[in-house]
Amino acid sequence: MASTYWTGGTSGDFYNVKNWSTGASPTTYHDVNISGTSSTATAEAVASTASSTAVPSLTIGDYGTLDITASSCQSSETSPVFSTSSFQVGQYGSIVIDTASAVQLGDINVMNGTLTIENNRSNVFMGAGDRLNGEGTLNLVNSTFGSQTDGVNIANSMHITLSGTSSVYTGFLATGVSVAFDSKSSEQFFLNGTDTTVDTSFSGVSAKTQFGITANTGETPLSASYVKNTDGSYSLVVQESDNHTLTLSNVTMASGYTPGTLAITQDKSGNYLISDTSANSSNSGGSNCGGHGGHWGHHDGNSSGNSGHSGWSGHDGHNSSGCGDHGSSWGWGSGSGGCDYSSSLQQIISAWNNAFSSCKGWQSSSCGSSNWFGGNSYQSGSAWNCSSSWGQQSSGSRGCFSSSGQSSSHTQVSVTHNTSHWGC
Repeated sequence: MASTYWTGGTSGDFYNVKNWSTGASPTTYHDVNISGTSSTATAEAVASTASSTAVPSLTIGDYGTLDITASSCQSSETSPVFSTSSFQVGQYGSIVIDTASAVQLGDINVMNGTLTIENNRSNVFMGAGDRLNGEGTLNLVNSTFGSQTDGVNIANSMHITLSGTSSVYTGFLATGVSVAFDSKSSEQFFLNGTDTTVDTSFSGVSAKTQFGITANTGETPLSASYVKNTDGSYSLVVQESDNHTLTLSNVTMASGYTPGTLAITQDKSGNYLISDTSANSSNSGGSNCGGHGGHWGHHDGNSSGNSGHSGWSGHDGHNSSGCGDHGSSWGWGSGSGGCDYSSSLQQIISAWNNAFSSCKGWQSSSCGSSNWFGGNSYQSGSAWNCSSSWGQQSSGSRGCFSSSGQSSSHTQVSVTHNTSHWGC
């Protein structure tokens, strides 16, 4: 079995042949190995260029890191910017995926190190089994892993952390050994409704945390409540329509948070969301964005603030690929019903980054009523707005373009065209 080993002799470029022991492209070898020798002698390769050739077997040994940052507007599950048929990561090794484009991780894997996914919405794919194995850690940062129809089976020996408004869709009895939420941001954890007792340890649960049940499991939740355990933790008990009960038996709340009454709603895809009603008040202002579930106007685009004009609202703004999804308006608004400045600004920056890197574009119909150019970019109780169409263009070159100047995205080449559109 032919192998090539990372030497990093010239640069950090994964595709530079001079960085490999064989002096040839890593895509021509069956096994590609990136390993360091100690915590002070690490090895790091960066795959910043899209490649259509899959690596048959990828090994990230101890103290080795592979950063995948390549981006392409034409990427998809069948044409990812980076792909491998199988991979294994050692205890002190890591893979970092920091791109909104598609990445294929293959069928067979052993993850004993760390897999970090940043700024990616359901665009990292596993193989046919949709399974992540091992005893390592999955970190989601402003990302969604899995989808309603394609949940990820995460081994019950793995740890999961979520931060920066992240979501994960899990499979049947495959939810990891522990899940840590960021109590400062809005996180979602979707379960299979046919589960019974889930003993995964959930920590950092707050008023911003939403547990979900995917719509395609055939279960309809009717009620949900927290029951305090003798050790001070809680059990989340969900009663479903066919006399089925789903219980999360080990839930630890964030410091200072005491759970209140829970409500069950549906997002636009039909998934069920379990939320603390104390986070749903439209008059709360504070740190809650949107009036329904404390998130981004999940339900109807009019549930943010008192009037739907302040805060972050949308038909399902959680997709964050532009200004919400349909007919949404976004901004923090300084009225009594909006979001607090810092929380909203963080989400605006996040969506801004995703809008350009994911190439999904912004439409003028969903950016409010003022003029982005030539008008005020911020209005009290209103939204950030744009008058021209920031759309999905196919001008043959990567990067974003504008009628008024250059804009680059990550390592892509920036180009300028005299058009009225911004896009990728």
